[in-house]
Amino acid sequence: MTKQNTLLIDIGNSSVKWGQVERGSTINISTMSQQYYPEKISSSFFIECWKTLDKPENIMVSCVARQQVWQALEQACDQLWALQAKKISSVKKGFGLVNAYKQPSDLGSDRWCAMIAALHETTSDFIMVSCGSAITLDVVTSSGKHSGGYILPGLAMMKKSLASDTADVKVTLEQTKPSLLPANSTAGCVDSAINLAAVKFIEAVYQQQKKSAESMQCLLTGGDAAFIAELLSIKCVMMPDLVLRGLAIISVTHQK
Repeated sequence: MTKQNTLLIDIGNSSVKWGQVERGSTINISTMSQQYYPEKISSSFFIECWKTLDKPENIMVSCVARQQVWQALEQACDQLWALQAKKISSVKKGFGLVNAYKQPSDLGSDRWCAMIAALHETTSDFIMVSCGSAITLDVVTSSGKHSGGYILPGLAMMKKSLASDTADVKVTLEQTKPSLLPANSTAGCVDSAINLAAVKFIEAVYQQQKKSAESMQCLLTGGDAAFIAELLSIKCVMMPDLVLRGLAIISVTHQK
């Protein structure tokens, strides 16, 4: 007999992550899988990713990608299982968290889900840093008050902007050895400067918030999290599947 489970999906600007959790549970998510999707995406991409999965009872999705990606996902879920995916949006208040945005739905659902999961897994104030296509940072108190956040271009995005808008600055889009030191090549100078910008931004916000907090944690998620963690001078906790964990918490309410 097939277990009743929920398929949890996190669609970012360049990749999709997923895992499954048994009905009613918010823990024991199956091993997170990730695939980068092509520019010209179709339902066949998602069908190939999920064709071996057991049929889910529910499908919960955080999607911050363009509309074509969402449409391809909807088509794939219909073709595979004749199911409609549930797309999560940020709200003003829920799951112990109070959204600081004036227009709550403008907050990315990935940030909303990650903060919900982090709030359920820590007892201190924290900064939630997602290191992906963009670097987002949200400040949250232990009582669940979201104080607001920051958005910075991600490491690759900063490199691409230099590559496309300057004639003589040569960059490599490959991820290099982590360094904050001055470099002796143009590509190295770009890498060190971008790394320094990202790291000092995170450290500055952490120190800023730590002044008024009894305890403070820095939580990292996203594709570049491990790279950035290696350069930080502050203690941080890696939580790679936070968005999925947030979706699992939300899914329990939807199942009632």
